[in-house]
Amino acid sequence: MIDEDSTIDFGDAPDSYLTLLASNGPRHQIGSDYYLGSVAPDSEGDGLISPLDDNKAGLADEDGVGFVTALEAGEVAIVSVQASRSGYLSAWIDWNQDGDFADSNEKIISDSLLSGGTNTLIINVPVDAAIGSTFSRFRFAEQSGLDYFGGATTGEVEDHPITVLKTGTTLVHYPSEQGYATLAFEDNWPKEGDYDMNDVVIRFRMTETLDENNHATRILIQGYLAAYGAGYHNGFAFRLPGLNRSDIQSVTTKLKHNAVLQQSNGLEAESDEAIFIISEDLKATVPASECNFYRTAQYCQQEIAWEFELDIRTVEGTNTYGLADMPYDPFIFSTPGAYVRDGIWYNPGRGLEVHLPDQAPTEQFDTFLYGCKMMTACPQKGAITKHRLTCPGHC
Repeated sequence: MIDEDSTIDFGDAPDSYLTLLASNGPRHQIGSDYYLGSVAPDSEGDGLISPLDDNKAGLADEDGVGFVTALEAGEVAIVSVQASRSGYLSAWIDWNQDGDFADSNEKIISDSLLSGGTNTLIINVPVDAAIGSTFSRFRFAEQSGLDYFGGATTGEVEDHPITVLKTGTTLVHYPSEQGYATLAFEDNWPKEGDYDMNDVVIRFRMTETLDENNHATRILIQGYLAAYGAGYHNGFAFRLPGLNRSDIQSVTTKLKHNAVLQQSNGLEAESDEAIFIISEDLKATVPASECNFYRTAQYCQQEIAWEFELDIRTVEGTNTYGLADMPYDPFIFSTPGAYVRDGIWYNPGRGLEVHLPDQAPTEQFDTFLYGCKMMTACPQKGAITKHRLTCPGHC
C-alpha cells in the first residue's frame, strides 16, 4: 500500500521472487533523479503483491520498460528502456517459470550503462524457455552490482508480467497490453431501479495468442473488482461465443484468485457452451467494513482486495474462426442460494443473468424471466402486491 511516510520504492511480483521487505525484496530510495520512465516512483510501505500492484495502488509509474518485439523461444528480442538520466540497469526474467530469478541464465542484463532518454537493448530468449506467462524484474540505479533482491540508495525497480511465445505466434491485446477496460453493471433487472451502474464494476484486459493460422490457442483474461455498490450477491462470468466446452483443454486451463490457483478452472460443467465462472459471489470478496458501498462513494475508498486471472487453453487443432471478438460476453448472475431481488417471489439463482447490450442469455438462463416486469397490482386477483414479480399467467 502507499505509505506517505515511506521514501522507498518496492517491486510487485509475487513474493516467491523475493518482493516483500521480510524477504529482503528489491527497494530503492526515492527522491533522487534516478528512475525509469517519465513518472518518478511513488512511495510504498512494502512490496505490493496480488491483488495490488504499484500502478493500482498509486501513480501509474511503471512506465519505463517496453517490449518492442515478442519474446519468442530461441529468438532475439528488443526491449526499450527509458531512463531519467545516465545510470546502471540490471534485469532478470524467469525463463523456466519456477517462481524465482535464481537460475544461471535468468539475469538478462547486467550493469548496462544507460543514457538519459530511450535506450534500445537486445536480449536472447533461450530455446528451452517455458511457453506461457512469467515475470521480469528491472532495476535502475546510480550504483552497479545490484541483485534481484536487496536495497539501493537511488533508482527504481519495475516488475512486469510477460509472455513467452512459440516461434510464429502472435499476441492480440484488448483494450491494450497494459491498459484495462471497465465493465459497469446494474443488478436490479428485471425490476426498474435506479440504474446507477455501480453495483458491479470490473476492470479487465485480455490477450489472445494466435498460431500461424490465426487460431486462438490461448486466451488470458486478467482483472479485478474495482467497486461493488450492490446490496445483492452477484457472480461474474465470461462466455466465449462461438466456442463449446469441448473446445477447451480443461487440464491446462487455470483460474487464479489473488495469484492463488483455484481448485476449479471455472469451466461450467452444466453448459455445452464455453462459459467460465470467475466468481459465484463477488460480494464475499469485499473486505469487511462499516462502509456498505465498496469503492463507490468518496467515504468508501478501501484498497483493491480481489483480482483474478483466467488462463484458457484451447484443444489443439480447434478452429476458432467463429470465436466472437474480444471482449466476448462478460456477464453477472445471481449468486445461487442468496437472496435474489426485491419482488421476485422465487429464487432463480444462476438463471438470472445481466449481459452487455446485444448479447443473448446463456443456456442456463431461466426463460421464465422472459417478458417479466415489476408491477404493483395483480390483475388476476385485483390485489395490490408491491414489488412482486408478475408474468403473464403468473401472479
